[in-house]
Amino acid sequence: MCRLLVLLQVILPFKFYFISFFLTYIRLGELIFNSIFDPLSNVSRSTNIKCGIASNGLKYMNFHLPHTKTKAHGEDVNITDSTCPCSPISAFEHHLLSNSDIPSNAPLFAYETGNGTWSPLKRSWFLRRCNEIWEKDGLSAAKGHGFRIGGTTHLLLLGVDPWIVMVQGRWSSQAFLTYWRRCEEVLSLFIGFSFQSHESILATMKNFKSRLTG
Repeated sequence: MCRLLVLLQVILPFKFYFISFFLTYIRLGELIFNSIFDPLSNVSRSTNIKCGIASNGLKYMNFHLPHTKTKAHGEDVNITDSTCPCSPISAFEHHLLSNSDIPSNAPLFAYETGNGTWSPLKRSWFLRRCNEIWEKDGLSAAKGHGFRIGGTTHLLLLGVDPWIVMVQGRWSSQAFLTYWRRCEEVLSLFIGFSFQSHESILATMKNFKSRLTG
């Protein structure tokens, strides 16, 4: 991910959108889209964004999606500060502050275009721009679902408990296991933790499996 961000530095606001989408572990089409904006299905600028500080001192934010692929009545998106230059909290706050004149009935990820005008961020344009930048550096083209897959793998490689990853990604079944990438590195990481930690990560995995199977 860091390599991709270096390439995106040339378009600073674009970098903040990338971080927001990659590290919220969403389906890209839940936040940006090509169709006509529908406030009953798409999240708007007027959505209630809750902010707080967890007991460990980390900032978090939360907002509701009116409708998702699997939940007709929508579900919440949770964002946690990673306290690094790639923090999704900082990226999301940057977007809100730099586009403060957007009307409340506009899409959440609309942006100002100057002279009091604004435009919705289109999914097709965003992906096309990402791929133009990455392909010039010899990287593979990405599809919208790659943000959800990549974000999930990113958390696992950081050593985050798979159960927490499942909740963060809003999965309700074992289907999320099919999204794992770089599986050999993820497994090696967790097995390594089991040797290094007094509390075995294998016990965590066993507990995770028992919760899934009931």
